[in-house]
Parts: sequence; C-alpha cells; structure tokens
Amino acid sequence: MKRLLLTLLLTFPLAAQAVDLENGQKQARSCALCHGHYGQGTPGPASPRLAGTPAGYMVKQIEAYINEERINPRMVITSSLHSISEQDIDDIAAYYESVNLEKINPVLNRIPEWPGDATRGRELYEGDCKSCHRKNGMGKSRKGIPALALQYPRYLFRQIKMFQWDKRIHDDDPEDETFDELTDRDIEALLAYVSSLAPSNKK
Repeated sequence: MKRLLLTLLLTFPLAAQAVDLENGQKQARSCALCHGHYGQGTPGPASPRLAGTPAGYMVKQIEAYINEERINPRMVITSSLHSISEQDIDDIAAYYESVNLEKINPVLNRIPEWPGDATRGRELYEGDCKSCHRKNGMGKSRKGIPALALQYPRYLFRQIKMFQWDKRIHDDDPEDETFDELTDRDIEALLAYVSSLAPSNKK
C-alpha cells in the first residue's frame, strides 16, 4: 500500500513529498563507492550517472534490484539494499534527483560525445524515443522516465544491448520491440544524437 501511495505522490512536485534529503545523502554513501561522491558515475558501461535521475525511476530500479528483476549481486551487497527501508529508498532517490552537477562542478557534468551518424540518430530518436524522453532528452521526472541526455553513452549502449538480449525489460513491457531491429551502427547513431543533447555539449 505504501508503495502505491508513493507512486501517486511522485506525480506531484518533489518538494511536496515527505522525504529527507539529509538521510538520502547519508544512505547514498555506499552508492558513492561506484557511482562517485556526487553520483556523477563513470564514462564506462558499469557505473551510470545517478545525479539528476528522476526519483520515481530510481525508486523503481532500486526495487528491481532488491526483487532480482535486475541482477547485480555485487551492487546489492555493496549497497546493503536488502537492509534499507522503503523510506531510505525514497530519500536516496529524492537526494540524487536534487543533485545539480553543473552547480557543484561543471567538469563533473560533462558527457562525452559519441561518434556516429547523428543525423540518422535523430531520426531514430524522434521516431522511437522522443515521446517518452522528451525532445531534449531530459526525461519526465513526474513519470519516472530517465534523462538520457544526462547519461554516459557507453552505459546506454550496454543497456540497449541488454534490452535486445532480453536481459532487461524496456518500458515495463516484456513484448516491447523498440530495439529489436536496431543494428550496432543504428545504436551508435542514436547515441551520437543523444550525447549531443547533453547540456555540456550544447553548441
């Protein structure tokens, strides 16, 4: 019941929710071991950026790891996910959503541009991604849709392959076929365009 209420609450602005950002920052210390002190992540495929992630999306992903819908035993153990409360999860998610890397250190906010056919990538993005992740790639916080423009391309490449390999479920739909026909070159083109949407890459 509480999780249902949280889902409803996440449709309202963050400030209206009963979350404790100080507790979220404290609980997030174990996440910093891989994701960085501010949740800035690393450019590789394994440690995504958490800073700026919509709270609703983060809650959902943390619970997916706890429930073994997503598998990463090392992360679950390192972060002690099985020992934290639902309130802690809510607070962690709210804390990371509140982190503004540009204000903390613009260097940490940089997203590397991915080589590829960005023109082709724009066609793919506007056809399959824009309606959910928005034209600017910043996602929809109230709907828990992640901001692709704030994520490292190598991580996104890995996740798209996971969707193709049926290791992850995209958009809560096991029958989703968004990525089925994409070649690696298509994915690279898509990421070339998505990375161009990063605030640090705006011309």
